[in-house]
Amino acid sequence: MESEFDTNTPIAKIRLSPEEERGCFLNLRSQLIKLLYMIEAEQKGEGDIGLWFYGFMFDLASANTLCDNKLLKVLIKIHGLYDGDNYKKMTHTQIKRQIMESKGVLDHLIGDRH
Repeated sequence: MESEFDTNTPIAKIRLSPEEERGCFLNLRSQLIKLLYMIEAEQKGEGDIGLWFYGFMFDLASANTLCDNKLLKVLIKIHGLYDGDNYKKMTHTQIKRQIMESKGVLDHLIGDRH
């Protein structure tokens, strides 16, 4: 019996153009800074960032795929904060270091586009 799906058909991979990548990197960089401010606010008892952080991780993982894994270092660092709410157990200095190192990676990627 033949399957209605042809498993030999290649799946199209979607990739962003260099200009689209740069726009993506700029957006993610601003979202990283927002993440730091949101974590600081949550630490002061000003809300819960759980849903926003989940959405950011989803976007970051998708962007990494679309940008041919150029964001892997950023994804790993930020996932370390996100996974199991680790950021709630870390010092402000540790959190800021991870976010600023991630920003540095994005700054470098953005600089590569000029």
